Amino acid sequence: AFIQNIEVPFDDLLMPLENSLADVSMSYGVALLPHMRDFTVVGPSSVTGVSDTPSRRRIFTCRPTAPGEETACATDIVKRLATAAYRGPVAPEDLRDLMTFYEQGREKVDFENGVRLALQAILASPRFLFRLEEAPATLRAGRAHRLSDVELASRLSFFLWGTVPDAELVKIAMAGELQKPAVLEKQVRRMLADPRSESVSTRFAAQWFRLQDLDKIIPDYLFYPDYDFTLAAGFRRETELFFDSLVREDRSIIDLLTADYTFVNERVAGHYGIP
Repeated sequence: AFIQNIEVPFDDLLMPLENSLADVSMSYGVALLPHMRDFTVVGPSSVTGVSDTPSRRRIFTCRPTAPGEETACATDIVKRLATAAYRGPVAPEDLRDLMTFYEQGREKVDFENGVRLALQAILASPRFLFRLEEAPATLRAGRAHRLSDVELASRLSFFLWGTVPDAELVKIAMAGELQKPAVLEKQVRRMLADPRSESVSTRFAAQWFRLQDLDKIIPDYLFYPDYDFTLAAGFRRETELFFDSLVREDRSIIDLLTADYTFVNERVAGHYGIP
């Protein structure tokens, strides 16, 4: 709510502004209409217990009903999580190391704490933090070599989706089928059809167009009083959607210069003067 501090009618002297970064206490005559500068959301407070969330359900895909079932269930969980995090098969020695962490956590507290400690070890592993591509031991210095299918799957997934490969891509890579031209094309088309391929626009294109610079641009509000971060966010989304349409509709990159269309919400449309 806005507290009424004046009893007489008033208007902005230049124009009524729906949105503005102008500080109403400093820009008399520019933005006299009330504007909300910011608000803070806090909470939840006094939370107790463990909540049931989608992420927890994805981790704990099995629940032991007796102490004798705990190790088998934990092994299944840890191996599945490590396969996804490492983007490929988990070597037996790596799995043994991770289960050592599980056993330490289980001994100190309980089954769930053991899985938590193993998951922490997975997230701290160089296999997760870095995309490692190992050259063959017999390769001579300065010579090129072909990526393995698992390495190719990781490159492909991070470029098109900005995240780790899914189960289907990992399965095909582990079978040594991904580098076959027909299989590779089918997987690329499948991944482009997936909503996660928007990452090409929000990550690759955003860096290419330097959209991060929008966060650093704050025009002089005396000259551009209707500019605010909502408009900047609209500009960013416009560019992302435009590039995404080039990819999905297989349009020419020249459309970046010659297109007679764009993507706008109401805020950006008003800025451009589009009805």
